[in-house]
Amino acid sequence: MLLSTSTNIVAFTGDTGRNPLPWCIEVCAAGGYEVLDVNFCEAMNPVSRLRDDDWRDYVEEIADVGHRCGVTFTQSHLPYYDICKTTDEGKVKLMEELIRRSIIASGMLGIRWAVTHPFTVYDAGTDMSVSKQRNIEYYSRHVQTARENGVGIALENDFEYKSAPYQRIYCASVHELVDLVDAFDDEEHVGICYDFNHANLTGGFHRQDLNTIAHRLRAVHVADNRGQADEHLLPFYGTIDWQEAMAGLADIGYEGELTYEVQQHGRYYPNDLKHLVIKHSIEVGNELLRMYEKAKQNR
Repeated sequence: MLLSTSTNIVAFTGDTGRNPLPWCIEVCAAGGYEVLDVNFCEAMNPVSRLRDDDWRDYVEEIADVGHRCGVTFTQSHLPYYDICKTTDEGKVKLMEELIRRSIIASGMLGIRWAVTHPFTVYDAGTDMSVSKQRNIEYYSRHVQTARENGVGIALENDFEYKSAPYQRIYCASVHELVDLVDAFDDEEHVGICYDFNHANLTGGFHRQDLNTIAHRLRAVHVADNRGQADEHLLPFYGTIDWQEAMAGLADIGYEGELTYEVQQHGRYYPNDLKHLVIKHSIEVGNELLRMYEKAKQNR
């Protein structure tokens, strides 16, 4: 298993600015990463070149940077918005186009799995069957685009927010997520991304969760928190039991990448110090890999 990271690990400049995606790739590669997750949530930034008419040229530039830096892109994160609450038709049209472009861009970069979130139909209250049906209807279109571009869609587990107003969130339960993914009946193009950070906010039953997900697991988001908020910290800075987490991956024979989503760790470091974030993340990641290998040997 290889250590990977989302490009968002160095996406913030230390103040209110954002670093361009090619710069993030170069910094990650210079620090030692050979495999990366391309964070297409960049498209949610109004100045993103993914919004321009020449967006395909931009994706080709990203591919060239990756090739020059010796980096392989294996995973991505799609842009997202609140599908059930967004009533602005212009915004819906824009976001749907950005999602479409990001799926196509993933294919252009040779990415196998593009990660995104299931959504909740809040007006249905606690009836999650409505959310399931709406997710199937909505994502079927994007899954078709993914098929056409040699990409799969990996849906990730959500969590329920610990502040009022309290609301059941669809797929905060991995059992709901498994049920949703199985409904597509397409293991080649629809799978699961297990987000440790989110799961820690639903009790942190990582080994149990992963054994439930089993063969459906296609990607992971590795981050920590202290059990109260979606903090996206580096492992060992929160309360996750990482030995249990790695044992869960070993149980099911997961051989994909161990991919960070830790944009808050080092967010306020100035760009001149971002290399320290990269170095530290690799040191921590190597410890996780050792835990994983030990768990495999003990099985």
